[in-house]
Formats: sequence, C-alpha cells, structure tokens
Amino acid sequence: MKLRRTKHEGWYEIMSACVVCGQRGWCRINKDQTIVHCMRAVSDDFFDSTIGRQYRHYLDPDAAPKTKIEIEVNRAVDKKPDFHLNRVYRALTKELPLTSHHAEHLRNDRNMTDEAIKLRDYRTMPGPERYKVAKQVISRVGDQSDLLGVPGFFCNEGAYGPYWTMGGAQGLMIPFRSIRNEITGWQIRVDKPLLKLDMEGAIKGEILEEVDPDENGKRRAKCKLRIQDKTLEVILTEKDKKECFSKSGQFVFSIVLKPGNRYWWWSSGDKLNGSSIGGPLPIHLALPFPCLKLWSVGETPETMISCDEVWVTEGPIKADKAADALVKPVFGIPGAGAFSLLLEPLKQLGCKHVVFAYDADVVSTPEVEMALEQCIEFFAKNTEMTLSLAMWDISLGKGIDNLTDAGYIPQVAKILD
Repeated sequence: MKLRRTKHEGWYEIMSACVVCGQRGWCRINKDQTIVHCMRAVSDDFFDSTIGRQYRHYLDPDAAPKTKIEIEVNRAVDKKPDFHLNRVYRALTKELPLTSHHAEHLRNDRNMTDEAIKLRDYRTMPGPERYKVAKQVISRVGDQSDLLGVPGFFCNEGAYGPYWTMGGAQGLMIPFRSIRNEITGWQIRVDKPLLKLDMEGAIKGEILEEVDPDENGKRRAKCKLRIQDKTLEVILTEKDKKECFSKSGQFVFSIVLKPGNRYWWWSSGDKLNGSSIGGPLPIHLALPFPCLKLWSVGETPETMISCDEVWVTEGPIKADKAADALVKPVFGIPGAGAFSLLLEPLKQLGCKHVVFAYDADVVSTPEVEMALEQCIEFFAKNTEMTLSLAMWDISLGKGIDNLTDAGYIPQVAKILD
C-alpha cells in the first residue's frame, strides 16, 4: 500500500487502491490502519471537509491489510489563493490550443456550438515538451516563482538544473470557474484511460503491463491472477468478462478488464514544488455561454442572471450543457457527496431555491441515494433555502445533458421547504 503523509498527524493519503472503495486518490487511512476516511463509499458516520464529505469506515484490526507500506515523500507546497490561480491559468489558456479532435468531440458528441466552445475556454493537454508551455506561461505572469502553489505545474530535474513543466495525462482540459469567474482548477478528460480489473468473488489480481490490442482494436493487458493457491499470468481483453462456477453451479469468481476513470483533476501534489488540487476542492459555476462575454473576473453574476434559483449536477461539462439548455446558473460538483462545498457560494449568490439534477439512476443507486438524503439533512440544518430534485425517466437519458439534448426538460419536485 502506497501512502503519503498529510497535514493531519497520524493520517495518510492512500495513493494506491483504497481498501474500502478500491479507487485511487483522496481517501485516507490512520496510522494504525483501523479507520479509513473514504470519499466514495457512503456510510452513516461522516464529516465535511474542504475536499467534500468524508465517510468513516472502521476496519477489523485482525483483518487489516498485510501488504508492505510505502511512505511517499511529500515535496508539494500549499495551493495559492483563487486570484493567483486565475492569473496563472488565464495565462495558460493563451498558450494551449484546443485540438480539432477535442473540438469535434465537443461539437459532435456534446452538441455544443462553436461559440460556446470558444467562450468556455476548453483546452487540450499536449504530449511531450510541456516545459515549453510552462516557460511561455512564466514569461506572461512575470516570474517562475508564480507557478509555486499552482496545481498542475511542478519542477523537474534536468541536465542543466531544475526547470518548470506540467503534469497530467493527454486529453481535453475543462476549466472550473468560481462564482467570481476565476479559473481555479481543471479536470482532464483523458484520451486513453488507464485499464483496471473489476473482480468479484475468490480472485485477486493485478495488471502487469498493457500489450498490443487484438485484431478488433480492443485493448489488452498481461495480468497476474491469484485463484485460491494458484498464481498464473494471462492476457485479458477489454470488456471480455470471465466467470467461474463450481460443478454445482455456485458462483466462484468473475473478472473483467475495463477502462478506469475518464476524468482526473489536473494536479501535481506528488511532484517537487507541485500542489494538490484540494484544500478546498474547486466547484464549477456554469452560466449560459452568452453571459461569459459580459462576466468580469472578480464579479459575481447576479447583475446578468437571476441567482434566486440555482441548479446542481455532477461534473463541469454537464453543468455547462445544463446552463445553456435551462438558461439557469448551474453548479458542477466533483461528486454527489461534495454538496457541503456549495453552501457558502450559494449564500454569497443570494440563492433561495436549489435544484439537484443528479443522474436519473439516483433513486436506484444506494450510495447516491444516501448521499442525497445526507445532503437534505445538511441544508436543513445550515440554511433556509428550498431544495428540489429534478427527475426524469432514464429511458430519456441518463444525465441532465442527455435529457436536454433529446429536447426534454425534467420535472422538479420539492424535497425541502
């Protein structure tokens, strides 16, 4: 298990797969490995932090992980304030292009207009020679020290000494805007997500390396599997599910190779002089794209559009699409459990009515349904805002963006008055 020290004594960020949710990043474990603060697996025991709601899970000490512990050296620096991040990130937008490949994705797959794409400042994270982009950003902002504390940038050691460059996988870059139109962070929709193993039952495994795709272009990987007392190496093909049943027909195990997370924060918290995206985690305020031409940096948008009613969904692109379709301000949050990050921004906007537009499977996904219940309880205790839930049949589209693309508007039902 790979861990990284945090500012909280006795707590470590889990850099490998979390022992509770199986995902990488953001979850934490205590020194004794008996308590996990998980960001994804919902529980009744929780607390709110600057990176969203964290759920406590208590591990059985006798069943604690027996894997070797590796402690990473934390060489990062604290994240700078929003105004500083905005100055550097605005300079970055002048140095990065949006490739035709990503523009076509936004135009054809996301049904966005060319004007909307341009005004929303989407960009492409390039491949090699990123140090050249960092160098140009430095020339725009004035000094290389301005990149300290800006997530995504970090120092690398070269033959002629340290130099600034940028982290992250290649892909579409999506900006997060504060309520004052400051760009405070980015997510990358990676072009080629890392592969992962989805396993159930009496099997353990790990990916050793990705190999050449098959004749149909499906990705493949060499994997080491442990089944009872046997260890073997096999080549698995993407989305080709393998299942095993006993002679009596009882399920034993299943395994499938599949793409991992598509969306990742642009961050550099594991690099020299880099910075983590958290503390606090950004949330994104999307306005209908014509408003962006009038929205001055440093000003809240109430003079351009009513903020009495604000919608909330998951993810920045969904928020951008919903804002255009509904002609409403829409917050895009990193996940259903990150609702506590909304409270202060909503108060500052003078919001009176919040409409949550999570995906249509919200009522059939226990974790999301529990997060929604906790969200209602949280707002009931901390504000007098009215809460509503946007609902629609999943056959019309899973997300609010799919629904509006199909020409529909969701029904709105009040859940807290």
